[in-house]
Amino acid sequence: MGLKTISVAALTFVALAATAPRIEAQESAFLAVVRELATTRSGLSAAHDRMAAALAEWDRQIARLESQSDSFQRHLDLGVMYRRRGRLGEALRQFDAAATLQPGATDVQLLRALTLEAAGNRTEAARAYQAAWARDLASPVKAYLALRRTSDLDAASGERARTVLRDAYSRILSGSPRPASPPFLTLELVPDTLSPTPIAGDGRLSRVFARLASGQLDEATAALKDSGPAASEGDSAVERIARGRTAEREGRLSDARREYTAALAGMLSGRHAVYVGIARLAQVEGDVDGAIDAFARAVRLSPNDPVLRREFAGAFVAAGRFDDAFAEFVAALLIAPHDADVLAAIGQMFLDSDRPGDAIAALRRALAVKADRYQTHYALAVALSRAGQAEEAAREFERFERLSQQALEQRRRVAAGQAGVDGPKP
Repeated sequence: MGLKTISVAALTFVALAATAPRIEAQESAFLAVVRELATTRSGLSAAHDRMAAALAEWDRQIARLESQSDSFQRHLDLGVMYRRRGRLGEALRQFDAAATLQPGATDVQLLRALTLEAAGNRTEAARAYQAAWARDLASPVKAYLALRRTSDLDAASGERARTVLRDAYSRILSGSPRPASPPFLTLELVPDTLSPTPIAGDGRLSRVFARLASGQLDEATAALKDSGPAASEGDSAVERIARGRTAEREGRLSDARREYTAALAGMLSGRHAVYVGIARLAQVEGDVDGAIDAFARAVRLSPNDPVLRREFAGAFVAAGRFDDAFAEFVAALLIAPHDADVLAAIGQMFLDSDRPGDAIAALRRALAVKADRYQTHYALAVALSRAGQAEEAAREFERFERLSQQALEQRRRVAAGQAGVDGPKP
């Protein structure tokens, strides 16, 4: 059975591997073993055999597709398959071949950029991000990636990218619909979001998990059978996280950050959550740059989390880097355009940077989404007052007083054992 044809103009690559049932079956078989290892952590020899069998059949299916007639679509499909298989060199060759056949295909450049980044080639990845955006200048996602993943973007291009983000933001304020699929593409077979909680390895599994997390599927499979030395006692990811938590409870924040950072090398998934913890500890210690770096790493691992992006933006606000903060806020809204918390945070940023007119628009949109958010009514009242709109400001102050009083009464009822206004009375 052949692969389903996709539209290169649309970002539908997230589910591409699942469009070939025989390939999907091997991915599913491999991932099933990974999930078992994460929970049972036993039967390593049997797990090795099942993973090796899944990889062998996967490679046979890829070879069948390799033998089909040459076309842009075949190169694109093979590139994604190789990328998820962890064979980055082959993936790049396929994407390059597809780009040669259709030089204007913007999403091929995006796939190249993500693969080059995974291979550690940040310089070439940056060029590919710029090439993807150059072929789709109106795309806010690609403008964001060109802006945030490129260190040498010239000033004029940077301003054009920010203009695209401002235009997207204006559309969101007008009521953009929620996207049908996550806007930021991920290609990893074992995503960092595999589990809602971090999964860390101990013993030999630290080495196995590290290779799985980096997409080295063959090496991970081999490590399951490797009888070589495991992590030194006390050095496994599980033990380092435990020591980090102890250090954090005892107020030894630098020690906690060091242990959490060391634990990352032996984790299967949830590294983004650990990076967030590191970033928060850095903020408490006053290490602004350390916090921003940790948040940036977290966002790369979990790019479609609006809460994470809002917190990252907040770190930029604290550093006075408002353009960078705005880019992250817009990225959050591209994921969740009706997120009242993100909209309110944008309004507060504009208010704090003495832009009350811009703050008013964001805060009003936040209240259109969630009208009973009394803190937002207060911020809007302040913005209106600073903008010289005294009557409207007074009305918002009144709404704030009323809603905050209602919230206080609700908290008192809950504390007294009442579920709500109509809840049980004592």
